[in-house]
Amino acid sequence: MTSHAPVGRPRRPETEQRITDAALALLRTQGPGAVNVASVSARSGVARTTVYRRYRDRTELLRAVLAGVTDQGAPPPESSARDKLVWVLTRTREVVSEGIGVGGVAAVLAGTDPEFNDALRDALAAGLEPILAQLGDDVAAGRVAAHTEPEIVVDVAFGAWLAELVRHREPDPAWVDRTADLLAAALAPR
Repeated sequence: MTSHAPVGRPRRPETEQRITDAALALLRTQGPGAVNVASVSARSGVARTTVYRRYRDRTELLRAVLAGVTDQGAPPPESSARDKLVWVLTRTREVVSEGIGVGGVAAVLAGTDPEFNDALRDALAAGLEPILAQLGDDVAAGRVAAHTEPEIVVDVAFGAWLAELVRHREPDPAWVDRTADLLAAALAPR
């Protein structure tokens, strides 16, 4: 079988970045309803046809942009439970503040944009997979309490961060350490 060279000009990474940056800026400042091919094209200065060459439709665009926001990997496996909690709390801030914005959170809570909600939930599930696996390994190895459920740990960390965001607009940097200390104490093996 012979391979064929791609048709057309090669894709430029800076064009991808302009599209992603524009979509995220719209998401953070105006909410997910503002993210569509036309508005991303206008904000990025990239022609609609170029955006459509990369993304079939709004759903594909949202999925790609959100995957980039939530795909953060995981801390080193040998990290302590406390350090893993700091990592989760820090990534939560990045996903919300630098990624989806409070408008994205509000849209999920209000259920106003099912297409966005589905894309975000899928991206979060994939993005959380490595840290959940690590926490599961920590439970199995006895590094954290046997009753620990990794998904609940991540939910508690995320919920605590959202509560702090609602109460104080942005948690102070010391909040992450204090919260990680409290949660790590609760997870310590007995």
